[in-house]
Amino acid sequence: MKKSLSAIMFTSLLGTAYCAQAAIVYQSDDRYIYHSKAASTVTPSSPYADFNGSWWAWEAGAFQNTSLTAAGMSGTGSTYAGSDAMHYGANAKSSFSVTFGVDQLSSYTLSGALNAIYYDSGVYVKLWENGTEIFASDPYATNYWGDGSGNFSQSGQFIAGNTYKLDLYSYAIFSDYHYESWQFNLSTTPVPVPAAVWLLGSGLVGLAGFQRKVKLT
Repeated sequence: MKKSLSAIMFTSLLGTAYCAQAAIVYQSDDRYIYHSKAASTVTPSSPYADFNGSWWAWEAGAFQNTSLTAAGMSGTGSTYAGSDAMHYGANAKSSFSVTFGVDQLSSYTLSGALNAIYYDSGVYVKLWENGTEIFASDPYATNYWGDGSGNFSQSGQFIAGNTYKLDLYSYAIFSDYHYESWQFNLSTTPVPVPAAVWLLGSGLVGLAGFQRKVKLT
């Protein structure tokens, strides 16, 4: 009876260890917003904190509101160049760039939208694995006219031990009436352990009990 209870407890503990919520491990936080005429860059006030930026003078500005948690990331960002931006030579940038890993094999879903007014606007999303680009938005698929073509979606797996980087970027160039925006959501879930693992755990417990019985006899 005691052996059976021990086996059940061991299997339960094994299941708990492998079914725990996957956690994102943040390595580098390089989010920022920038305005050329103000010659200033705004970054999070503390590691992995939310932050906001407002519009500047000379009819240009940037905004960003993002969130980083153990289970995922999300946020919005935008840049704008108004009627006097060309005259003043103003431009603005909104950059989300975060490097991270995961503590166990995890499935992920990345989705969102890119929007812009003109075809020569700068806005994109990219995902990297160990320095290699594994996903990038189509620069010609950006939603320029409100037709929904700027929506993007990507899914796959994050492997423990690998390094990942997510980039979202918008840039209002030296021109008039440019507006770009991005929004995204990245969520992660742990990959279930195959049934063979549970059988292996039970087998190990049974083998340990058998060896103990042999020694006693």
